[in-house]
Amino acid sequence: MSGYFSYFPDLYTPSRMSDRSSNDEFIRVKNIFRRPKLREDILSVTTAFEDYVVLGNDRPEQVAYRLYGDPRLDWIVLTANNITKVQDEWPLTDVEFRKFILAKYGSEEKLQETHHYLTNVFRDDKNRTVLPEGLIVDSDFNCSYLERNKIRQTEVTYSGTTQLNTLSTVDNVGTVRDSNGNIIKNPKVFPVTHYEYEENLNDAKRRIKILKPDFLDIVISDMVKIMKYKKSSDFMSKRVKMTFNPRLSGQ
Repeated sequence: MSGYFSYFPDLYTPSRMSDRSSNDEFIRVKNIFRRPKLREDILSVTTAFEDYVVLGNDRPEQVAYRLYGDPRLDWIVLTANNITKVQDEWPLTDVEFRKFILAKYGSEEKLQETHHYLTNVFRDDKNRTVLPEGLIVDSDFNCSYLERNKIRQTEVTYSGTTQLNTLSTVDNVGTVRDSNGNIIKNPKVFPVTHYEYEENLNDAKRRIKILKPDFLDIVISDMVKIMKYKKSSDFMSKRVKMTFNPRLSGQ
Protein backbone atom coordinates (compact mmCIF):
# COMPACT_ATOMS: atom_id res chain seq x y z
CA MET A 1 0.00 0.00 0.00
CA SER A 2 1.34 3.44 -0.94
CA GLY A 3 1.80 6.34 1.45
CA TYR A 4 -0.49 9.38 1.43
CA PHE A 5 1.61 11.79 -0.66
CA SER A 6 2.48 9.13 -3.23
CA TYR A 7 -1.06 9.53 -4.58
CA PHE A 8 -0.59 13.25 -5.19
CA PRO A 9 0.24 14.42 -8.72
CA ASP A 10 3.22 16.62 -9.50
CA LEU A 11 3.77 20.17 -10.65
CA TYR A 12 6.60 21.60 -12.67
CA THR A 13 7.11 24.97 -11.01
CA PRO A 14 9.74 27.68 -11.58
CA SER A 15 12.77 27.08 -9.41
CA ARG A 16 13.28 29.60 -6.62
CA MET A 17 16.64 28.17 -5.69
CA SER A 18 19.42 30.74 -5.43
CA ASP A 19 21.78 28.47 -7.40
CA ARG A 20 19.42 27.89 -10.36
CA SER A 21 21.18 27.99 -13.72
CA SER A 22 18.56 30.01 -15.65
CA ASN A 23 15.16 31.74 -15.44
CA ASP A 24 13.46 28.87 -17.23
CA GLU A 25 14.65 26.22 -14.79
CA PHE A 26 11.79 24.20 -13.31
CA ILE A 27 11.65 21.75 -10.45
CA ARG A 28 9.16 18.93 -9.92
CA VAL A 29 7.16 19.07 -6.67
CA LYS A 30 4.05 17.46 -5.20
CA ASN A 31 0.80 19.34 -5.70
CA ILE A 32 -0.22 19.60 -2.05
CA PHE A 33 -3.18 21.80 -2.98
CA ARG A 34 -5.12 18.73 -4.05
CA ARG A 35 -7.24 17.19 -1.31
CA PRO A 36 -8.93 13.79 -1.07
CA LYS A 37 -12.55 13.40 -0.05
CA LEU A 38 -15.06 10.62 0.37
CA ARG A 39 -17.77 10.24 -2.22
CA GLU A 40 -21.20 11.52 -1.24
CA ASP A 41 -22.79 8.13 -1.87
CA ILE A 42 -20.38 6.51 0.61
CA LEU A 43 -20.93 9.25 3.18
CA SER A 44 -24.67 8.65 2.94
CA VAL A 45 -24.30 4.93 3.71
CA THR A 46 -24.42 4.79 7.50
CA THR A 47 -23.47 1.12 7.51
CA ALA A 48 -20.12 2.05 5.91
CA PHE A 49 -18.97 3.58 9.19
CA GLU A 50 -18.61 2.63 12.83
CA ASP A 51 -18.18 4.75 15.95
CA TYR A 52 -14.72 4.61 17.42
CA VAL A 53 -12.98 6.06 20.48
CA VAL A 54 -9.32 7.03 20.16
CA LEU A 55 -7.48 5.41 23.06
CA GLY A 56 -4.76 7.00 25.18
CA ASN A 57 -2.05 8.65 23.12
CA ASP A 58 -2.90 6.91 19.85
CA ARG A 59 -2.06 8.86 16.70
CA PRO A 60 -3.86 8.51 13.33
CA GLU A 61 -1.26 6.09 11.97
CA GLN A 62 -1.66 3.85 15.02
CA VAL A 63 -5.44 3.81 14.59
CA ALA A 64 -4.98 2.95 10.90
CA TYR A 65 -2.64 0.10 11.77
CA ARG A 66 -5.07 -1.27 14.36
CA LEU A 67 -8.03 -1.06 11.98
CA TYR A 68 -6.54 -1.74 8.57
CA GLY A 69 -3.16 -3.29 9.31
CA ASP A 70 -1.30 -0.44 7.58
CA PRO A 71 -0.23 2.84 9.26
CA ARG A 72 0.03 4.51 5.84
CA LEU A 73 -3.77 4.51 5.65
CA ASP A 74 -3.95 7.18 8.34
CA TRP A 75 -5.27 9.54 5.65
CA ILE A 76 -8.46 7.47 5.46
CA VAL A 77 -9.00 7.87 9.21
CA LEU A 78 -8.52 11.64 8.86
CA THR A 79 -10.55 12.04 5.66
CA ALA A 80 -13.51 10.11 7.11
CA ASN A 81 -13.66 12.71 9.88
CA ASN A 82 -12.88 15.75 7.72
CA ILE A 83 -9.74 16.43 9.77
CA THR A 84 -7.34 18.77 8.00
CA LYS A 85 -5.31 20.09 10.95
CA VAL A 86 -4.19 17.15 13.07
CA GLN A 87 -2.57 19.38 15.70
CA ASP A 88 -5.93 21.11 16.35
CA GLU A 89 -8.53 18.46 15.54
CA TRP A 90 -6.96 15.27 16.89
CA PRO A 91 -6.83 14.58 20.67
CA LEU A 92 -3.59 15.75 22.26
CA THR A 93 -1.28 13.28 23.95
CA ASP A 94 -0.88 13.52 27.73
CA VAL A 95 2.36 15.49 27.37
CA GLU A 96 0.95 17.79 24.67
CA PHE A 97 -2.21 18.40 26.68
CA ARG A 98 -0.25 19.32 29.80
CA LYS A 99 1.94 21.75 27.92
CA PHE A 100 -1.06 23.29 26.19
CA ILE A 101 -3.16 23.99 29.29
CA LEU A 102 -0.22 25.36 31.31
CA ALA A 103 0.72 27.65 28.43
CA LYS A 104 -2.90 28.83 28.13
CA TYR A 105 -3.72 29.32 31.84
CA GLY A 106 -0.29 29.91 33.32
CA SER A 107 -0.39 27.89 36.55
CA GLU A 108 -1.85 24.87 38.36
CA GLU A 109 -3.83 27.22 40.60
CA LYS A 110 -5.48 28.90 37.62
CA LEU A 111 -6.47 25.53 36.19
CA GLN A 112 -8.58 24.84 39.28
CA GLU A 113 -10.57 28.06 38.97
CA THR A 114 -14.13 27.92 37.66
CA HIS A 115 -14.64 28.13 33.92
CA HIS A 116 -18.45 27.95 33.99
CA TYR A 117 -21.42 26.35 35.80
CA LEU A 118 -23.65 23.51 34.62
CA THR A 119 -27.07 22.22 35.63
CA ASN A 120 -27.83 18.80 37.02
CA VAL A 121 -30.94 17.10 35.64
CA PHE A 122 -34.19 18.21 37.33
CA ARG A 123 -37.18 15.83 37.16
CA ASP A 124 -40.72 16.03 38.47
CA ASP A 125 -42.46 13.44 40.66
CA LYS A 126 -43.31 11.39 37.55
CA ASN A 127 -39.66 11.30 36.47
CA ARG A 128 -40.22 13.68 33.56
CA THR A 129 -37.35 16.01 32.75
CA VAL A 130 -38.08 19.59 33.75
CA LEU A 131 -34.50 20.80 33.26
CA PRO A 132 -31.85 18.82 31.32
CA GLU A 133 -28.33 18.21 32.51
CA GLY A 134 -25.45 20.24 31.10
CA LEU A 135 -26.91 23.70 30.51
CA ILE A 136 -24.46 26.57 31.13
CA VAL A 137 -25.97 28.88 33.76
CA ASP A 138 -24.99 31.35 36.48
CA SER A 139 -24.10 30.00 39.92
CA ASP A 140 -27.41 31.14 41.43
CA PHE A 141 -29.59 29.78 38.63
CA ASN A 142 -33.05 28.68 39.67
CA CYS A 143 -36.33 27.59 38.09
CA SER A 144 -39.61 26.10 39.25
CA TYR A 145 -42.67 24.22 38.06
CA LEU A 146 -46.16 23.73 39.44
CA GLU A 147 -46.56 20.17 40.66
CA ARG A 148 -50.06 18.87 40.06
CA ASN A 149 -51.31 15.57 41.40
CA LYS A 150 -54.17 14.25 43.50
CA ILE A 151 -52.27 14.62 46.76
CA ARG A 152 -50.88 18.14 46.44
CA GLN A 153 -50.52 21.15 44.18
CA THR A 154 -47.42 23.12 44.99
CA GLU A 155 -44.58 25.05 43.38
CA VAL A 156 -41.34 23.07 43.28
CA THR A 157 -38.06 24.95 42.81
CA TYR A 158 -34.81 23.65 41.35
CA SER A 159 -32.84 24.90 44.36
CA GLY A 160 -35.21 23.30 46.86
CA THR A 161 -35.95 26.69 48.40
CA THR A 162 -38.51 29.32 47.54
CA GLN A 163 -35.94 31.89 46.47
CA LEU A 164 -32.19 32.30 46.41
CA ASN A 165 -30.46 35.39 47.75
CA THR A 166 -30.82 38.56 45.74
CA LEU A 167 -28.16 38.94 43.05
CA SER A 168 -25.55 41.59 43.63
CA THR A 169 -22.81 41.08 41.02
CA VAL A 170 -21.94 38.41 38.46
CA ASP A 171 -18.57 37.88 36.78
CA ASN A 172 -17.81 36.64 33.26
CA VAL A 173 -17.85 32.95 34.27
CA GLY A 174 -21.24 33.20 35.96
CA THR A 175 -20.17 33.41 39.61
CA VAL A 176 -22.73 35.50 41.51
CA ARG A 177 -21.73 37.29 44.74
CA ASP A 178 -23.76 39.21 47.29
CA SER A 179 -22.85 42.68 48.56
CA ASN A 180 -20.39 41.11 51.02
CA GLY A 181 -18.53 39.20 48.31
CA ASN A 182 -19.94 35.80 49.28
CA ILE A 183 -20.71 33.43 46.41
CA ILE A 184 -24.42 32.84 45.87
CA LYS A 185 -24.72 29.26 44.63
CA ASN A 186 -27.53 26.87 43.94
CA PRO A 187 -26.43 23.51 45.42
CA LYS A 188 -27.76 21.72 42.33
CA VAL A 189 -25.59 23.77 39.97
CA PHE A 190 -22.02 22.52 39.77
CA PRO A 191 -18.84 24.34 38.70
CA VAL A 192 -16.56 23.15 35.91
CA THR A 193 -12.90 24.09 36.30
CA HIS A 194 -10.64 25.26 33.49
CA TYR A 195 -8.88 21.89 33.64
CA GLU A 196 -12.14 19.94 33.36
CA TYR A 197 -13.32 22.16 30.52
CA GLU A 198 -10.14 21.60 28.47
CA GLU A 199 -10.12 17.89 29.29
CA ASN A 200 -13.72 17.55 28.08
CA LEU A 201 -12.86 19.34 24.82
CA ASN A 202 -9.88 17.06 24.25
CA ASP A 203 -11.88 13.93 25.08
CA ALA A 204 -14.64 14.99 22.67
CA LYS A 205 -12.08 14.72 19.86
CA ARG A 206 -11.63 11.05 20.74
CA ARG A 207 -15.08 10.21 19.41
CA ILE A 208 -14.62 9.65 15.69
CA LYS A 209 -16.14 7.52 12.97
CA ILE A 210 -14.16 4.94 11.03
CA LEU A 211 -14.62 3.51 7.58
CA LYS A 212 -15.22 -0.22 7.58
CA PRO A 213 -12.47 -2.26 5.89
CA ASP A 214 -14.93 -3.53 3.26
CA PHE A 215 -14.98 -0.05 1.71
CA LEU A 216 -11.20 0.51 1.63
CA ASP A 217 -10.68 -0.53 -2.00
CA ILE A 218 -13.41 1.85 -3.19
CA VAL A 219 -11.94 4.84 -1.33
CA ILE A 220 -8.38 4.12 -2.47
CA SER A 221 -9.57 3.75 -6.08
CA ASP A 222 -11.37 7.08 -5.78
CA MET A 223 -8.21 8.67 -4.39
CA VAL A 224 -6.27 7.60 -7.49
CA LYS A 225 -8.96 9.03 -9.78
CA ILE A 226 -9.26 12.33 -7.89
CA MET A 227 -5.53 12.95 -8.10
CA LYS A 228 -5.35 12.63 -11.89
CA TYR A 229 -5.19 15.81 -13.96
CA LYS A 230 -7.65 16.53 -16.72
CA LYS A 231 -6.45 17.92 -20.02
CA SER A 232 -5.81 21.67 -20.05
CA SER A 233 -3.29 24.17 -21.43
CA ASP A 234 -0.90 23.21 -18.61
CA PHE A 235 -1.47 19.46 -18.98
CA MET A 236 1.61 17.27 -19.47
CA SER A 237 0.24 13.95 -18.26
CA LYS A 238 -2.33 12.62 -15.81
CA ARG A 239 0.33 12.90 -13.12
CA VAL A 240 2.18 16.07 -14.16
CA LYS A 241 1.15 19.65 -14.91
CA MET A 242 3.18 22.74 -15.82
CA THR A 243 2.75 25.99 -13.88
CA PHE A 244 3.09 29.58 -15.07
CA ASN A 245 6.56 31.11 -15.10
CA PRO A 246 6.35 34.92 -14.67
CA ARG A 247 10.07 35.30 -15.40
CA LEU A 248 9.58 34.26 -19.00
CA SER A 249 6.65 36.62 -19.60
CA GLY A 250 8.29 39.70 -18.08
CA GLN A 251 5.69 39.96 -15.31
